[in-house]
Amino acid sequence: MEMGLWMPGEKGAPRLGGADTRSTWVAKDPARLRWEAQPWKRQLRHPAEYEHPVARQALVEALVTEGHGVDAEVARFAGVLEDRFYVSIAQVVRFADGLTRRLALARTDDEVLQLAHLRRNAEELAERMIEWANAGRL
Repeated sequence: MEMGLWMPGEKGAPRLGGADTRSTWVAKDPARLRWEAQPWKRQLRHPAEYEHPVARQALVEALVTEGHGVDAEVARFAGVLEDRFYVSIAQVVRFADGLTRRLALARTDDEVLQLAHLRRNAEELAERMIEWANAGRL
């Protein structure tokens, strides 16, 4: 079996020898399916952009430059557990989806409010990233 190294900035998807490619996995991503099931959410014109990695620092700087400070704050840590240096729309959507699940476990009103606010901000960041991807800016 061939084991190649894959860097997030490279074109293509990592292959570990199985029939399950990254594009197949992306199609099965439950967070993506929930996002796309909501017709009022912005949708990508090119679904391949969903997992396209973007340098986290460059995205944060672009958001700050355009006056989107809250989105920049969310971009600093959304999806960090998956990749510290790159962020994708999929990571932000999964982050927002995880916050939805954490809301169900919140014990105090403060926790609920903080998580709901953070989830809304993460969804707004995902929508802005989708908007930029559709415009060719991402």
